[in-house]
Amino acid sequence: EKLSLSDRFGLTVTFTSPDQEEYLSIVEGLAKKQGIDLPVSELKERAIEWERWHNARSGRTAQQFINHLLSTL
Repeated sequence: EKLSLSDRFGLTVTFTSPDQEEYLSIVEGLAKKQGIDLPVSELKERAIEWERWHNARSGRTAQQFINHLLSTL
């Protein structure tokens, strides 16, 4: 029988969403890593728009935005 971490060990793992500043920092880091050469202001504007359209702000959303950006450049 499989038990959750909470049942077996009394552990609860919580994943919090980053605030907008942290989200944009993640986006900037991923863009830099991928060699995306956009002005920071444009990158941030597009990342915020992506976040709003997808109702989420997370590391996964940031990566999905970067993947989308790479496919359109």
